[in-house]
Amino acid sequence: MHQEAFNKLKLLTFSNRLVELSDIYVRAGLSNSVPLVVRLVEEYREGFESKYIEHPTQLSISSAQINR
Repeated sequence: MHQEAFNKLKLLTFSNRLVELSDIYVRAGLSNSVPLVVRLVEEYREGFESKYIEHPTQLSISSAQINR
């Protein structure tokens, strides 16, 4: 009986350690990838907003025709 309880305790300890390692791995991955994604989205938005013309002018129409 004592040995069975000890084996279950070892298994729980091992399982908890795996969860901790998994959390550490995921946290490390997210800490690297989230800032990169945020930066890419911000750069995309900046580029998109600078190209967006709400009310086309004669100059923007001429420019669009030249770029074709």
